[in-house]
Amino acid sequence: MPSKSTNWGNYSDYHGPNHNYGSPPSIHVRDSRLALIDRLGISFKAKRCLDIGTNDGTISTQLAFDFGARHVVGVDIDPQLVSKAEDLLALRRSRLRPLANDGSHPDPQIDYFPMSAVLRHGHNPTPPTLFSSDRPSGVNFIAADWLLSTEPALDGPFDIILALNVIKWIHLEHLDDGLVAFFRKCQTSLASGGYLIIQLQTWESYEKAIRPNAAPHFAENLQKLQLRPDTSFAKLLQDEGLNLCASSSQLRRQINIYRKA
Repeated sequence: MPSKSTNWGNYSDYHGPNHNYGSPPSIHVRDSRLALIDRLGISFKAKRCLDIGTNDGTISTQLAFDFGARHVVGVDIDPQLVSKAEDLLALRRSRLRPLANDGSHPDPQIDYFPMSAVLRHGHNPTPPTLFSSDRPSGVNFIAADWLLSTEPALDGPFDIILALNVIKWIHLEHLDDGLVAFFRKCQTSLASGGYLIIQLQTWESYEKAIRPNAAPHFAENLQKLQLRPDTSFAKLLQDEGLNLCASSSQLRRQINIYRKA
């Protein structure tokens, strides 16, 4: 069982059974959610992406390194998780193919160096950036409560915002009014025609989140909630001009994709 923050209830290493069957995959195996979203016709290539609740950075780094996103911002309320995300980014950047003698980098082969080389010699202190002739790509991580943050780097506009397995925690922390504000901020932070991608957590999952050793205020907050993921979210999103355009229940938790009108 992954460890759990006592302040916000979020898990570290939040991968595996909550969105996929079986054990958590290797960090270099493409996340099943991103692969599914790609199959649903939402391409990340050359897009500006925001990953809310980035956790250990797996999603954010894969968006750039494996799915061709142009720029990715990962945000998480937990500074310790952001530190883990930065370590993962350093690891993946250290495996990039070196620059050519003339300084060019025509083929940013992402797994050029084996893991054994990084384990033996450590992270490359000055790794090459992930560049190609038509797709500059970067990743940066920010420790913040995205709903309350005024950090300019988190304002957008973004082509894609991902909120995977995170809305429950936002709802429990900020209550119904905070959830409405969250959906509104998603809408204003998206570019015209951009996508909000949500992985839903059921009400049963909310109830299971209440634990005496983690985020004790959640027990009180749960009793105050009137909005429910299965009955309220669709209208809230539609009211903000976010229209459902694709959905899949192929994984253990449903993924819904909304497009900004």
